[in-house]
Amino acid sequence: MRRWFGTLALLFVSTVPASAQPSSPHVFTSSETAAVDRIVQGEMHDRSTPALAIGIVEDGRLVYAHGFGYANLAKRARAGALTEFYAGSVSKQFTAAAVLLLAQSKKLSLDDRVTKYVPELAVARNATLRQLLQQTSGLPDYTRARGIAPDPTKPIKLDDLLKAVNRMQPAFTPGTKFEYNNLNYMVAGLIVARVSGLSYSVFLQTHIFEPLIMTSSFVAGDEGISPSHAVGYTRSGGRFVPAKSWDPSWLFAAGDLVTNVFDLSKWDIGMPLLLDVDSVSAMWTPSGAPGAMNYGMGWVVDQRGGHRYIWHNGEIAGYHAMNALLPDDHIAVIVLANTDSLNGQDTIAPERVANSILDVVAPLPPAHVDSVIVNRAKDWLDRLARVDLDRTQLTSKFNEYLTDSLVAKTNVKALGKLDSIVPVESYQDSGDNVYVFLTRFQHGTFDYQFRVTADGKIDGLFLKPPTH
Repeated sequence: MRRWFGTLALLFVSTVPASAQPSSPHVFTSSETAAVDRIVQGEMHDRSTPALAIGIVEDGRLVYAHGFGYANLAKRARAGALTEFYAGSVSKQFTAAAVLLLAQSKKLSLDDRVTKYVPELAVARNATLRQLLQQTSGLPDYTRARGIAPDPTKPIKLDDLLKAVNRMQPAFTPGTKFEYNNLNYMVAGLIVARVSGLSYSVFLQTHIFEPLIMTSSFVAGDEGISPSHAVGYTRSGGRFVPAKSWDPSWLFAAGDLVTNVFDLSKWDIGMPLLLDVDSVSAMWTPSGAPGAMNYGMGWVVDQRGGHRYIWHNGEIAGYHAMNALLPDDHIAVIVLANTDSLNGQDTIAPERVANSILDVVAPLPPAHVDSVIVNRAKDWLDRLARVDLDRTQLTSKFNEYLTDSLVAKTNVKALGKLDSIVPVESYQDSGDNVYVFLTRFQHGTFDYQFRVTADGKIDGLFLKPPTH
């Protein structure tokens, strides 16, 4: 259940990104088109998904939009750039934008208490709207609420869910840590409806979709889904079978967007114009709370080659998506797929596909990493696997966050033997030296970020799905 709408990261990260440096405009070339085609055709050849839809935006233009494979295997219906997919947790950036639009019009403040608008949720009495969107509210894990059957295929009333959650204790003091929780965005969607006087879906339609001319986007369960949508599949016994659909009530405001690459490109291009500068800055500024990633509001705030890398993925039954931006390079990559890996069988990784495409359109400079750093980074993977940490090497803030219980829970040992560690890039971020490696373990491949302060203290460790 905790994986719903896309598990974003595996391990540990410190806080705050660097400011990016501007780059010159890029021209999409025929050789890049061929390279992207090869990347996607390789995925289709490996049968990692029945269908893929890819969109690439450069300098305010959609320069690449193609569908591959089958939107419906039974009917042998081909996927195209207009094919609609569920986008899972990519939905969260739209919910965040809705709240920010209401803040822009002075109908609410991000620093208002949640209970000002949802008084029945007393467990959130100390949390603010800002903390909801930053996933630092401390709301408890709704999947453990008594009296609620956590079956996403069966409908649920949000009122019943809130009543059940209200009988629980907060997970932590609001603002003290990041913890990914879809309930944050379900409550945010409820607040949008109550403050605006419109349903959540009508607010998105009138304040986001229509202004940006997103004619193929809507909220699941509100208008149904068009005949041109991609059927969702999951892998079972080595073949793709139709996934059991989740009820829209469980997806509300956290994972219910249906869209296509054309519309998501309009969003990536138009969102910084629809929202004011302060709102965009709020979305793309991490909370600073310790946790598994630098999270803004509906976006993960990352780094790639020393530039800002803003992204969010999503995964629900039958679908997997990625929306990735290099805002300072004026580049966006969209990947939509009609399969999931929720049954434990490997399928498509849109995160990897998106970053492979970024390697084509925005190549990283060669990495120059001293062997001392490589050996130290490797040593710390071994320490994490053994849960044997030399805490004198850590910054005080990271030491406080990186508890033995957290390391044990992450279970790096289960990845097996480390087969290789290859430097990918290095850059400076907020005074830290950041080193990124491609690591291959016996049971998986990951990008590994190793952050070191100027005085040699370790300020962050991060394993995530590979981007190269």
